[in-house]
Amino acid sequence: MPASLRFLSALFVAVSPLIATGAHASATDDSTAEMSDMDRPAAFAVMDMRASTAWAINHFQWLDPNEEALETLVFSAGKGPMRLDFVMDNIVPSYCELHPDPENCDGPGVPVSWMEDVPQTICMDIPLVLKARHKDVLKKADLLCLQPQSNLLFPDDWIAGNGWPQVHLHQTVTPRKIRHDGSTAIIDLVITDAIATGIANLSELGYGPATIGMSDDELRDVIGPNLDTFIAGDDESCTYLQRDLDPSGLGYMVLDGKLARVSLYGDEHDVATSLVRTRNGLSIGSTKEDVYAAFAGQTLIEEENEYLGPDGRYVTWWQDDAKTHGIRFEIDENGTVIAIHAGSDAITLIEGCV
Repeated sequence: MPASLRFLSALFVAVSPLIATGAHASATDDSTAEMSDMDRPAAFAVMDMRASTAWAINHFQWLDPNEEALETLVFSAGKGPMRLDFVMDNIVPSYCELHPDPENCDGPGVPVSWMEDVPQTICMDIPLVLKARHKDVLKKADLLCLQPQSNLLFPDDWIAGNGWPQVHLHQTVTPRKIRHDGSTAIIDLVITDAIATGIANLSELGYGPATIGMSDDELRDVIGPNLDTFIAGDDESCTYLQRDLDPSGLGYMVLDGKLARVSLYGDEHDVATSLVRTRNGLSIGSTKEDVYAAFAGQTLIEEENEYLGPDGRYVTWWQDDAKTHGIRFEIDENGTVIAIHAGSDAITLIEGCV
């Protein structure tokens, strides 16, 4: 669990977009060729399927697959365990709702949850560049399907109104060799273990079930009693709370007995932290230009960063003229978002509750 210093300093490292590993290793690289399987770094890919997945009769369809993630997965198939993370919404619309086609759809269809008694197969169209690069194993397949050999390890209460509309599955899987069924390439996934982290959009009103303005007791009721508590200096009216089940870069500021803000700080070692977004899609690692584009036509207040000098900036958006609720972005010298604060006017507090 991160130390309390996480919340008392603005000097944090931003997280880069997440897809890692040596999926592009060259067959002519002698140093790579000489490495034993035990020496090779474990492959790592993230499949972020939020707002881009539909239920298509008998499988989940990833509508906008990330080419780098698929590259890593195809390259790793049949080569042993890898880290393959899934990020998904708990409720998935039907394909006919997103792509109404009178020839194939007789209505908008019914949304489906991942925890219903349906196949958890995930399919996607194979990008042309990937088909060309891996034609030896993909052959003439147009569709790639991932077939988990056991149910995905979701939290038991994920769908039952627990307040977390999204989940991050930190998984160790073994992708089997690619097999074929007609024009479909199939990778069977053996899931060894998974850690599930519930996530939500961060907004000026709160995060998941944690609502700005609720009392300390109410907050503990909705996010759980087992929390790490940090007191800001000698001021016992100002505390920071963190829970093990949240992304490690996320914490709650309680001021005068009420939730005043939720803060997100960059943590380069935690994938889940980088996956938390504002409602308009901003996250740790977004750029200053992204912030202005996301709030196009709205008033943003830009100020010099207290710690980073004139090259670092605070960019703040307020929901109303009274400045009762808003979001503040801390931006480093490279124009990258390194922290996000959402909530009451406490978002402008720089160190502790001062």
